[in-house]
Amino acid sequence: MNKLTDFIEKHIAPPLIRFANLRYVQVIQRNGLGIMSLLIIGSMFLLVASFPYQPYLDFLGDFRWKIAAASGVGTAFIGLYTVITTSYATVEWYNKNKKEHTDIMQPMILAVASWFLLNPAQTVQTIAGATPEEIAKNAQSIADGTTTATAFSGVSTAYQGALGVFAAIIVAIATVEMYRFFVRRNFTIKMPENVPPMVSNAFSALIPSLFVIIFWWLIGSVLELNLPEMIMKVFQPLVMVGDTPVAMLVATIINRGLWAVGIHGGNIVGGVAGTFWTQMVAENQTAFQLGEKLPHIYTSIFQDNYIMIGLAPLCLALLLAKSKRYRSLGGLATAPALFNIGEPLIFGLPIMMNPLMMIPFVLGPVVMNILAIIFVSLNLLPIPVLSVPWITPAPIKAFLSTGGDWRALVFVLAGWVINFLIFYPFVIALDRQEQITEQEN
Repeated sequence: MNKLTDFIEKHIAPPLIRFANLRYVQVIQRNGLGIMSLLIIGSMFLLVASFPYQPYLDFLGDFRWKIAAASGVGTAFIGLYTVITTSYATVEWYNKNKKEHTDIMQPMILAVASWFLLNPAQTVQTIAGATPEEIAKNAQSIADGTTTATAFSGVSTAYQGALGVFAAIIVAIATVEMYRFFVRRNFTIKMPENVPPMVSNAFSALIPSLFVIIFWWLIGSVLELNLPEMIMKVFQPLVMVGDTPVAMLVATIINRGLWAVGIHGGNIVGGVAGTFWTQMVAENQTAFQLGEKLPHIYTSIFQDNYIMIGLAPLCLALLLAKSKRYRSLGGLATAPALFNIGEPLIFGLPIMMNPLMMIPFVLGPVVMNILAIIFVSLNLLPIPVLSVPWITPAPIKAFLSTGGDWRALVFVLAGWVINFLIFYPFVIALDRQEQITEQEN
């Protein structure tokens, strides 16, 4: 076990740490945190509007649709939000790590403008009460004026939601990098020193912004390239590969394995899979709202609710220990563990770099992963879809994330029993060692 620990520490951990510190990995992690609050809020509205209890739904009546109107606050325009958060995070990274002093406002607004250049407003003709097929059949009569139609202009929402996430990240990062390219080479308008900073910043951004706008204008309007659609087609195979039992199992092992050697496994896995999971979660929540079949199973919400169910079982095992140290630690860590805060145990027991505790720490989630895959595949367990705050106790969180399905709650409670049985023999082994130490002292 010591050789395994040394191997992980010397050969596996260093490249993964370097990967976690890569510029754009950190930017994407920051971007995901910026969007998550809206996904949670939207899920709360959706849960209130769709809680699967018929007397409750009858009580709400048609008002439930007014509640559901806010459920898309996180998903309907997640592509647009991603442009904003990614451009902000990119500038923030340079200001923090490269000691630059770039004004965040200018490139952030520029990124949004670039996004709308690639998703321009369109004028469409519609007939009240007609289907798209009927409108297409009457296209000629609409053009001749023999059929009355209503024209309206608006920005297409096709890529403003989950389908535009990948394109939004690329557009935001590319916009900021082009903007920095010109600013760093002083291709800017210099104003006198007595000009107020806000005015000076606006003029200094003029030339870089002009080049950026021309670039995206050439792509979107002159070459007429549908960049969001092109990027989506490139990344679609990766999403499909990520939505598999094998990918979820690998992500679980890497997450827990890294935590066991002192590396934030969630950040590493999130940096790689976070963007794909965000898109899949958004698509699932949209389908759930419409009452359609969920397009994805193995998302971050699946992992959060059925696999990473907290360390409360370990606390119970510690409370049953005979040594004073472990009983005290179990008591102190119980409250945080019930709310999915495991750092007191990871660093205080410790689990990190502890060859004995590394085994159950990794084994427990792997067992839960396998069980969840089997039960979901057999339709004995619902697919979790709603984003619930991560500090919600695991059984309640699973119950809410599935729209109130009792099977999810029972599964997590059973998972706590299983994890207790996995942890307990190892805690007993630790406890015996600690009792010998206490007696010697």
